[in-house]
Amino acid sequence: MIRVFANEGETVDSVVKRFRRACENEGILQEIKEKQYYKKPSLEKKLKREKAIKRIKRKMKKERRLGII
Repeated sequence: MIRVFANEGETVDSVVKRFRRACENEGILQEIKEKQYYKKPSLEKKLKREKAIKRIKRKMKKERRLGII
């Protein structure tokens, strides 16, 4: 649970801004969007596998660019 306390003399806008930033850092909105609809387990596995492949390709591309490989 995210808690944001207002400091003395701090405006409500800045407190709300800190709260939103904290929510983004925790990934709360992303999690809500993902769980908004049901996904079949097979589809989740497929998406997880595709995400891993993308991550590996990006890493390899970065290593090539830096001359590591």
